[in-house]
Amino acid sequence: MQSEAETQERTYVETSRTGALLVELDGTGGVVRVQLEPEVNATWSADTLSERLMHLHRLALMRARFAQRQRMNELGADMPPDDTYPSESEIAAYRARYVDF
Repeated sequence: MQSEAETQERTYVETSRTGALLVELDGTGGVVRVQLEPEVNATWSADTLSERLMHLHRLALMRARFAQRQRMNELGADMPPDDTYPSESEIAAYRARYVDF
């Protein structure tokens, strides 16, 4: 079994296609870093920024939970994907639908 320190060392980074916005979460879903390039402040409205942050955060959280489910399954849990622990295809579908910026 992995120690808490090993779990927290993993991070999940999601960025906009242009790299103008970045969200990084730790293995528990806590925010490690959010980075905005100058173009974000110059060209995006507050509503646009908040929506895009939410999508990147959710995507990183989905990846973190997918990894958690994989680790639990390696220990014998045999958990299928569900609303809390998504599949790779659900992650890819979310990315394709919402990360178009």
